[in-house]
Amino acid sequence: MAATDPSESLFVRPLGAVERNPTALKLILGGKLRELRVAAGLDPADVDGRLGFSRSKTSRIELGRHGCKLADAIALLDLYGVESEERVEEFLRLVDQSRRPDWWRSFNDVLSDFFTPLVALESAAERIRTYEPFYVPGLLQTPAYTRAVIQAGPGQLLAHDVMRRVDLRQERQGRLDQADAPYLWAVIDESVLLRAVGGREVMRAQLEHLVALMERPRITLQIAPLDVSAAAGVGTGVTYLRFALGDLKDAVYIEHLTDSTFTQKPQIVEQYRNMLDRMGACALTPARTAAVLRERLAQY
Repeated sequence: MAATDPSESLFVRPLGAVERNPTALKLILGGKLRELRVAAGLDPADVDGRLGFSRSKTSRIELGRHGCKLADAIALLDLYGVESEERVEEFLRLVDQSRRPDWWRSFNDVLSDFFTPLVALESAAERIRTYEPFYVPGLLQTPAYTRAVIQAGPGQLLAHDVMRRVDLRQERQGRLDQADAPYLWAVIDESVLLRAVGGREVMRAQLEHLVALMERPRITLQIAPLDVSAAAGVGTGVTYLRFALGDLKDAVYIEHLTDSTFTQKPQIVEQYRNMLDRMGACALTPARTAAVLRERLAQY
């Protein structure tokens, strides 16, 4: 069978930070395998049957839910007619990288299933946009503020579990300090500034931290006045991940009371992206936001 992909590479280049993110690589590899399968005129059941896969294994690989073994990748590429040794070698190298352990798996003891997709993919994004109605966004929190937020949540947590959750948030923040880290654009509700989470000293340190973070070129922070956030009708936290690669679809993470929604469905993603656009357009400018933060600090 002739090769189904005439391009020099099977992937959009450069991959950048994505190559350090096994979860993102699984999604990209799965999407590329889906393209090759469709071009070869096969459906998933055909592939499962021809290669002796268990039922739905091909679909799970294509959705990034099942890691692709090197032997399976070789068999799939051969079936789909990818004959170029260079392309096969590139694909297999990325398959190997996708099978490395994700850094966040060391926090599985405290990482909720519904939170995992966001943690797994945020460092692979080109841009992170978030709106928070109740707290300072997690990626901008001080350890003391994080601890207070966690302790105020439902249920009684052991001190060790609280510490582990704080460490997880700090690890997420640290990964955004890398040279090719995402740009972070955060909008917070004005009411967040009125809540002295953890007490006055904790909140003062948090406000000082926000002012300092606004000096960083990759961070934009805006405050949404109460009338703006009320008019927008958004009563929950939203995070939008913008990926630079066409091989990886943008995603949105929507928080609920006890769980969340993480989706890459274009219609839903576009709806929340538009909402964030409107919120950012109506919120205070970054310069005015910095001034308001300093004014609030003066009250402590």
